Amino acid sequence: MARESFTAPIRLKLAQRAAYRCAFPGCSRLTIGPGEQADEIENSGKAAHIYAASEYGPRGQGLLAPEQLKAITNGIWMCGHHADLIDKNSGNRYPVAVLKSWKALHDYRTAYEHSGRATAFGFVRSLTLLASPLFEPATIEFGKTTFLIGANDTGKTALLDWLSVLDSPRRLWRWLKPHPLHYALLFDAPGEHRLEIETGDGAVRFDLDAGRVAFNHHRIAITALTKRHYHSAEDDLANLMSLFHLDEISVRSLAAMIDSTKFYLRSARFEQEADDEGEMQEILRCKLQDGAELAFGALSGGEQGRVIMELAIAHMVSVASVAPALLIIERPNLGIDDAGFAIYLDYFSSSECRFQTVVTQFTLTEDIKGLGWQVYQLTGATDTEPGKIEPVLPIKS
Repeated sequence: MARESFTAPIRLKLAQRAAYRCAFPGCSRLTIGPGEQADEIENSGKAAHIYAASEYGPRGQGLLAPEQLKAITNGIWMCGHHADLIDKNSGNRYPVAVLKSWKALHDYRTAYEHSGRATAFGFVRSLTLLASPLFEPATIEFGKTTFLIGANDTGKTALLDWLSVLDSPRRLWRWLKPHPLHYALLFDAPGEHRLEIETGDGAVRFDLDAGRVAFNHHRIAITALTKRHYHSAEDDLANLMSLFHLDEISVRSLAAMIDSTKFYLRSARFEQEADDEGEMQEILRCKLQDGAELAFGALSGGEQGRVIMELAIAHMVSVASVAPALLIIERPNLGIDDAGFAIYLDYFSSSECRFQTVVTQFTLTEDIKGLGWQVYQLTGATDTEPGKIEPVLPIKS
């Protein structure tokens, strides 16, 4: 198969969209400037392929047609050094989803600067554990979508607790004692920031960009989907208020925002209905894509999970239009099967989705094998050894 190289106009557009700066996180090197002669320009950048330009190239070609392989959507602009680096060892350490997330990050940052800082922008780059009661020191590099894989009691929820301080420190309460916790978060919101967190003696110390603060002042809005239902909730409205940590008016507004033809839920609304004892309750009425209209409580567990997911997506879409946003999904608790979840994965990886996602699940399932998502395997601590967080390389097809 012939090499599917970018045309000169495509290379130029890639460079211009990137503002001639390298998209490798932390580099942003300017790749154009004056040449030796007064009328010369020196360009040290490269239009790198995400999927490979040739049949046996780094990261493979997936199922892309020749026209797609040489389209602008399959390119990322980088300095010469990083363009070569991402292709070493067949590109195993830099899979497709990672490069797409870098491109999205760079596009967002460049658009933010170009617009005179009038658009929302944010990206969580990494979480580095310096000392923890559960894991040996490690770093998680976040992509557009990141999977944390591990059985029960391997520390998935703990990592989500530690990550959530970008929004609110409320989930840190159970880590105040007895074992010390020390970690750092690197993120853009919109500029680059470093938040360092350390617990001990029943208190938390926050250092933001090397200055002591009471909490993170460059907030990333986080929604965490940890369950489908709170058993103590009196009705659907109270349940959703608890799930999303939103007030009554906001939840009603969120339901009214649902208007989709591509997911499971077409629209939603609240209605008052009397229960068996005559007490009035707020019931969520769900209109599905096939035209059926059912109460939330009449849906199966997996169907309820999809409704919760789509309400969360609507919420994140709204937030991401004005502020950085991250959606955390504890997938086993939602009960969504692989086929149903694949629809959301396609959306999360698309340019239409302007927020990040972190997904936890028990095992490495078929829907994420070999696709190049950013994936980490968690191993729980034992009596003699701390737990481990290790990157999972994509499976070759």
